[in-house]
Amino acid sequence: MSFSFLFQMQVHPDNPEIPQPRGPLAGYCAFGVGILLSFFAWIVRTDDLVHCFAVSGFIFSFSGILKGVCHLSEEIVYQFRPRYRNSLMEALKACFNWINVCVAVCLCFVSIKPEDWSRILAACACVMLFTGSQLSGPLAVEISAICENRKMNVAHGLAWSFYIGYLKLVLPRLKDSIQTFCDKKGNFVLKCKDTWKLHILMPLSCTIPDKLEEEDSNIEFLDNLPDIVIDRAGVRRRVYKHSLYAVYDDAKRPHHCVLECATPLLSLYEMSKESLAEFSTEDRLEQAKLFYRTLKDILDDSRDCRNSYRFIMYDDSEAAEDPHFLSKVILKHLQQQEKEEYSLSEGSEVQTDQHEAMSRDPTLMISNDAPRSLMSQQYTQ
Repeated sequence: MSFSFLFQMQVHPDNPEIPQPRGPLAGYCAFGVGILLSFFAWIVRTDDLVHCFAVSGFIFSFSGILKGVCHLSEEIVYQFRPRYRNSLMEALKACFNWINVCVAVCLCFVSIKPEDWSRILAACACVMLFTGSQLSGPLAVEISAICENRKMNVAHGLAWSFYIGYLKLVLPRLKDSIQTFCDKKGNFVLKCKDTWKLHILMPLSCTIPDKLEEEDSNIEFLDNLPDIVIDRAGVRRRVYKHSLYAVYDDAKRPHHCVLECATPLLSLYEMSKESLAEFSTEDRLEQAKLFYRTLKDILDDSRDCRNSYRFIMYDDSEAAEDPHFLSKVILKHLQQQEKEEYSLSEGSEVQTDQHEAMSRDPTLMISNDAPRSLMSQQYTQ
């Protein structure tokens, strides 16, 4: 397996900066290593192998029960009422894995001998000492995987909030707003309806300027689209605005689009500046990538928002070296979008021509010549 193929497996199909969701490979590897170690244990066995496995399994299960008891002490003393509403059963469910408890009970009565307890207690003591000193805590990758699988990251909350509180409301109304703008101003700017989309900027650094033209002189603010007014959460006639920009290329030709930044990324940036949040720069980068992936999955599944948005994610770590870095990134996406829309429209035209040809009524061709045999020409020669 080549390294290039491995690299393609690791990155998101839409953007090489976005990691793929974690899969079950770590679990498969653990299972394989367990089988391999079992084979080695069978080779070097000096005692009853089944009994050794039973004692080892009991140590693992019993140490888990002991850790649950330690967690239960914290939950009962300080967290019982606010977290569990004085329900002992809920606290027990949170602290113990009941399958683990059943395994420990079965092994204790079936396979454990009195002479095994000294080894069991010594092993469990080591586990508890390592746990108390936080030497055997979950790895960073384990915490990250749990948070991703259970949708517990900051990015998940921000993505869903951005979608439900904003994009779900405005994207279905965006094309009507653009149509009203074109009717009022004249359709000389946004000529192609296939590009009537909200282009959302997503810098990985989460550094978002308040005015795009101050970030890049090749970007010019033109006008605001008509307001989208919605009654929302007790606020009457809440106003949502979108801005129209002209992005100039090297030949100073304008390319127009509705453009804005993903405001939740600004929240990530501000969190990384607050010591109380304990949110590092590395955490911010990881959450920014996860925000993109989560929001894209949400919008790809939304029928109301389909074909009304386009994400522009970019790595702006080298933006300071080029004063027109942002405009070049936007133009690259606009040109790519034009090519995609052209290929789609070209394909639809071909399908339309084929459909018209197939659906056209057949024409009856009548000849005035007398009928001749198929072999008449051969006989004449």
